[in-house]
Amino acid sequence: MEADPCEANGGSFRRIRRTSAIHFLALTTPELLDQLVNGVTLGMLYILVALGLNIILGLMGVINFSHGSFFMLGAYLMYQLNGPIGFWPAILASAVIVGLLGMAFESTLIRPLYKRIPEYTLLLTFGTALIFAQIVRRLWGDDAVRVSTPGYIPNTISLGSYQLPFYRDVLLVGLTILILAGVWLLLNKTNIGMIIRAGTRDAEMVKILGINMPLMFTLVFGIGSLMAGLAGALAAPIYAIQPSLASQWIVLTFVIVIVGGIGSFWGAIVGGLLIGIVTSLMALIWPPAVELTGYIIMGIILLVRPRGLFGVEGLFE
Repeated sequence: MEADPCEANGGSFRRIRRTSAIHFLALTTPELLDQLVNGVTLGMLYILVALGLNIILGLMGVINFSHGSFFMLGAYLMYQLNGPIGFWPAILASAVIVGLLGMAFESTLIRPLYKRIPEYTLLLTFGTALIFAQIVRRLWGDDAVRVSTPGYIPNTISLGSYQLPFYRDVLLVGLTILILAGVWLLLNKTNIGMIIRAGTRDAEMVKILGINMPLMFTLVFGIGSLMAGLAGALAAPIYAIQPSLASQWIVLTFVIVIVGGIGSFWGAIVGGLLIGIVTSLMALIWPPAVELTGYIIMGIILLVRPRGLFGVEGLFE
């Protein structure tokens, strides 16, 4: 007698679940610690990209599908400039170039669409993301390229018996914390930051007070793009740089923004770390579910708190 396909599939699922549970119980502390550290590193990069997008979306209401392309361009510019000008200058130059490109992008292409329905901007940025991908393919090809860290940066650092990759898990995390501190100071301790935060809540009132909102929009878009380019440049030594980076990162970035809450600084941080850590642990516990992890977290958060963890209710009403 042939087995019932439904019963067979159910049996297969139960075997996978039991295997995953056994594997989880068999994990050692160093394995879990390693994945936890990897998740923090991944989460830090997520935060940089998501925070830039969150600032743009929160203040301007622009659904920018080109944001992942700015991350990709930052990585490719880092690859191109690393040899001629050196490692750290290349990271800084890549971020600045992407930031200036973002400002030009906003002032020439996005600004004429502000008075139209949001779908126009969405389609524009989606189309330009495809154009950026083709430009990258034309300049650097489809094959993945890589950036090596300088010889003076050690490969690992010892913490007792535990070995940490120095650039990825120590230097990158430390730099990201410093960058986030700088962004927090910008948003909370400067006049520009006050205008950005006020504009996130009520852009029309800020405009009535005499603030040049078109200039502010361009500046904010440039800051958000610079952060995406900086994240791409910092990620260049630890990722294979290829055109698909743009599409991979933009989807996850929007998921993080939704989980954390649109327009929230701390939402981007908590959302990025949450998805980074859970995704990394899931790669160890149940690899088939890795690609779904962010979406599952987003679905749960939206069911419980539709505006996200730190989102403001009625922000776009």
